[in-house]
Amino acid sequence: MKKYERIVALFLSLAGLWIMFYAWDTLKLGSIHMPDAGFLPFLCGIGLAILGIVRLLTLQWTSLRGNEGPAEKRRWHRPLLSLALMVLYGWAMETAGYITSTLIFMVAWQQIIERERWLKTMLISLLGTLAMYALFVYLLKVPVPPEFFIG
Repeated sequence: MKKYERIVALFLSLAGLWIMFYAWDTLKLGSIHMPDAGFLPFLCGIGLAILGIVRLLTLQWTSLRGNEGPAEKRRWHRPLLSLALMVLYGWAMETAGYITSTLIFMVAWQQIIERERWLKTMLISLLGTLAMYALFVYLLKVPVPPEFFIG
């Protein structure tokens, strides 16, 4: 087990505890029936603290059992490509429009990140884009950026 994994898990736990304290002390929680500004951050802090503690315990348990296994070769290109695709998607949404940018994003994600076959890529991209458009526009009534070639 790497030392940095424990440090990150400990940081996550402490960050969750700090968020809980800040939400309780500064933002005020309110009640379950009348939540105040700190209610949701307090719940998120609880989640972070629990996740950090569970990760610390898991790391400790696997190191005691000796189940660390061979070191995996870390690949940083996929997370970096994922981040770049999401940033481009956010930028393209205002310029190209919601439907166009979402469709291109989903095709790029399926081909570059997931490396799916083209038929599966097109099905996921088309159906996903249509489902998200219907969800945001018709069910949630959220205005989406218009297409560049329509308006």
